[in-house]
Amino acid sequence: MGQWVITVAGIAILSVLCDIILPEGQTRKYVKTVFGVVVTFVIVQPLLSLAGGDLHFDFQADPQLQQSYLQSVSDRANIAAEKNLEKTLSANGIDVESVSVADNSVTVKARETPSAETEAKICALVKMCYCDVAVITIWV
Repeated sequence: MGQWVITVAGIAILSVLCDIILPEGQTRKYVKTVFGVVVTFVIVQPLLSLAGGDLHFDFQADPQLQQSYLQSVSDRANIAAEKNLEKTLSANGIDVESVSVADNSVTVKARETPSAETEAKICALVKMCYCDVAVITIWV
């Protein structure tokens, strides 16, 4: 019960401070509305527990969902990186069949065996685009 009183008092004080600090206008109205909803939830929560209900907010996301989302973002970033690197290599006169970016490695599949000079140029361009890359493989 004491924790509930402290929570209500803290939100009320925060609400008053925001009311003092915020200028007049649309933002102030929205902030006041949000604080009103939060105060309502905080006040209603113990009343619901007395009535047998439970109003508990758990803002922790499912780790597996987070992992799949992160993998999706990583895959899209790798595809964009591959396209960007292919354009960079083509713009510098290097004809490549494909580019593969995964984790800390970049694989460049050349259409023909590159000379030592071309291989050095490819490595330099890859490092320029992706300075944290660990492995660069060039193959035909």
